[in-house]
Amino acid sequence: MAVVSAGELRNRVEVLRRTGRINPLGEQTYDYETERRVWAKIVPTAGRGETVEGDMERAEVTHRITVRRASIPNLTTDLRLRFRGQVYEVQYFYPNYRDSGFLDLYVRLVIEDGIHGF
Repeated sequence: MAVVSAGELRNRVEVLRRTGRINPLGEQTYDYETERRVWAKIVPTAGRGETVEGDMERAEVTHRITVRRASIPNLTTDLRLRFRGQVYEVQYFYPNYRDSGFLDLYVRLVIEDGIHGF
């Protein structure tokens, strides 16, 4: 893991926070709303594909997203990030030990409808 420079944060990413709502039936539901936009560096780390029941293909792609530590003050694993229309779910995060001003978020591409293009 190399030292990160501010010039490498080239991607504008939306931070989505989970918020609770009460629907018309009085039930508690959760949605994701845009909290802020931050600059980030996005690096694909792993990908795998498999065939599941009914000859359906399933793909899982993970990425490492580096952001400034101060850009997301309340960091939790229930956050999602949106970049170019694709939504990424935060799996876990680590401080960047080589450069303490940055955080590395490890995320997974979220496919909700089963038909999601790259």
